[in-house]
Amino acid sequence: MRDLFRNLQWPGRRPSRRPGTRRSSLGEARYGVAPRRFEASRGEAPRPRTQRPAVSRRAFNFIAGAVAAVTLTVGGGWWLFSSDAIRVQQVRVTGVEIASVEDVTKATGLTGHSMVRLDAKRASDAVRALPSVKDVRITRDWLHTVKVDVTEHQAFGYWQSGGQRIVVDEEGRALQSSRPAPHTAPTIVELGADVSKGAQADVDTVRLVARLLNDGTFGRIGKQPKTYLFRTDRGLTVIADGHPDVIFGDSSNYEFKVQSWIALADRLKQEPPKEAVQEIDLRFGRNIVLRAPASPTATPGQGRATPTGTPVIPTAALGPGTPTPAGGTPRPASTPAAGGSPAPGGATTVGGR
Repeated sequence: MRDLFRNLQWPGRRPSRRPGTRRSSLGEARYGVAPRRFEASRGEAPRPRTQRPAVSRRAFNFIAGAVAAVTLTVGGGWWLFSSDAIRVQQVRVTGVEIASVEDVTKATGLTGHSMVRLDAKRASDAVRALPSVKDVRITRDWLHTVKVDVTEHQAFGYWQSGGQRIVVDEEGRALQSSRPAPHTAPTIVELGADVSKGAQADVDTVRLVARLLNDGTFGRIGKQPKTYLFRTDRGLTVIADGHPDVIFGDSSNYEFKVQSWIALADRLKQEPPKEAVQEIDLRFGRNIVLRAPASPTATPGQGRATPTGTPVIPTAALGPGTPTPAGGTPRPASTPAAGGSPAPGGATTVGGR
């Protein structure tokens, strides 16, 4: 029987071997075959066998589900883009009075197009090209409807130059087609224009008239305008019955001109001048020029006022003296056209001294 404990060693002790001598084992002595020895180097442990982890069934199901979801998404998207399931079947147009619903629908060109690939910008530009359309807004109403909300041009008034008359909006733009102007719409008459070039409205003057009407200036004056005149060298002149003509010029210093006009109108009511006042010129800043009617022998063109004297400081404040702007001090002044500084051509400059 083999000795199984022959090769055991005590801890810390090494076997003593004599050089050149080797003990024969029982097997070698009996059968003449040397036993095989398996030795490991000191301090080196045998390496364990590594095995690749197998893919679990749960991970496999997750990967398969993700692939299926991606396939369905791509296929569903392609189906939505190419099929007739969500195509435009109705175009609903609102806000039109001048343009017809058929013209707007035809201009959009959206009928039969895919709701997903809807080109709203191209359709909006095409609708805006219609003469009466000012703006448009296109939205989707899923699944088969498109809403087209149209804003049309609104006529504000008329610009007349010679025998030509054009329709304009509040911004002074000439309109080819628009909603009609109200029955109280103003007409601005241009004098001395070159009619050979056609009527062309002055944008600043149209905006000025619209602002005077919208902010209630004529109600505060107590007079409604009768006529609006425009001349290149004088700008806007407002004519009202029973009130001097007011030369407004342009829209610069708008608030100051309106306050000056209101204050001077109140003074003319409370202290009527000895001489009639035909024109109130507001173009010279703080110098407000009052002009009396020209004499029959006066040469036309000589009545233009030249502002002189101490500048006037007008405001809407009532009471004696020249009104002042916010933060100013009232200065005594004489009654307009009676004690003011005379100017050439029968004009009087109102101003404090």
